[in-house]
Amino acid sequence: MEKHRQWITTHEWMVKPTAQTEWVDGQGLLIWLAEVFSALGMGLYLVALFLNNWWGQVAGWFIIVGLKLPFHFFYLGRPWRFWRAIPPFTSAWKTSWLARGMFFTIMYSGFALVQLITTYQLEHHLVGASSLGAVTALDWVMRLFAGFFMFLTGIYCGFAMSYCKSVPFWNTGMLPIVFVIMGLADGLGLVMGIGLITGGVDFHAIEAASRIFLLINAMLIATYLINASYQSITAEYSVKQLIVGRVAVGFWLGVVILGIVVPAVISIISLYAAELSPPLLVIAVISHTIGAFSLKYCVLKVGIYRPILSRVPVY
Repeated sequence: MEKHRQWITTHEWMVKPTAQTEWVDGQGLLIWLAEVFSALGMGLYLVALFLNNWWGQVAGWFIIVGLKLPFHFFYLGRPWRFWRAIPPFTSAWKTSWLARGMFFTIMYSGFALVQLITTYQLEHHLVGASSLGAVTALDWVMRLFAGFFMFLTGIYCGFAMSYCKSVPFWNTGMLPIVFVIMGLADGLGLVMGIGLITGGVDFHAIEAASRIFLLINAMLIATYLINASYQSITAEYSVKQLIVGRVAVGFWLGVVILGIVVPAVISIISLYAAELSPPLLVIAVISHTIGAFSLKYCVLKVGIYRPILSRVPVY
């Protein structure tokens, strides 16, 4: 009888939903942090690139190189062997989104570094007339490649999670879109924060764009959760854990209130205010950023494996 009980305890994962911990507990927190900074860096760099804000581009590059990459490296266990995860030293990129993400990030880092140098030279008129055309052309090419690989760096995490068929809550094409839109919304907020320090930012235009992205993001998250509720029993269980279960406080406080409601309210206030209030903008930026950390954490935390014996009801 004791052996029988031990078998049931050891193999509960076969008949009950089991939360994944590899990407969110213990050393897995490094993956969470790496992917948060990946989204923040992507949003900030792409928004700054579109607005031609050099300081925002620099900050986005440092977020990726100084925060995202180190966390990703240390998660690997042997960071000095990172080169084994990128082509042409491995073929893992054919099947592993983490290997692809490492490759995208490294490619972005190199192209963006060159672009930052050429853009700085052009903006400060440090290029002679004879080489102005060549440097301008190089700058545009680097912008194109850096922006492309930055977008891939920001979206690959969503694809890596959506390919996990054993976790039904993640297994949807909507997840990469949710992460990208949230990252761009955060990028708009971070650009305003940088503008408070460096100037040269059209706050009213960015606030208008931010309102649109916040609305789209709220609708996408709601659609994602509704879709997951009907996808499978296990995915529905994940949604319940997110809304009323063990992760509910982080979701409602971090994602909904701080990540969406507070920035949206401040954005609406700025719409009717004669002048933008710097303290309110700072609060909006901080709220945006907390929302970014909360969203990734909550989605990772409620990633629940489908039981092998799927006909057994979920408790």
